[in-house]
Amino acid sequence: MPMIEDVLAEETYKQGGLDVGQRVFYTLIAEQGNPHREKLQAHRNSKAIALLFKALCEKRHITDAQLDEILLDVLS
Repeated sequence: MPMIEDVLAEETYKQGGLDVGQRVFYTLIAEQGNPHREKLQAHRNSKAIALLFKALCEKRHITDAQLDEILLDVLS
């Protein structure tokens, strides 16, 4: 079984020279040999956004009302 450091280095582009934005972008768009690439990419994007908003709410960087407003904007 691979070590967590190996998985992070290989699958999340955790290497020198990449900033956070590049690392997240490359991780989200990586094909990894999957024939259902678009569905996988949409799932990864949705999960990343959900985790980001969860962290923002937990750290009180946005309120529930602000989150509700964002979600309503997404639906329209």
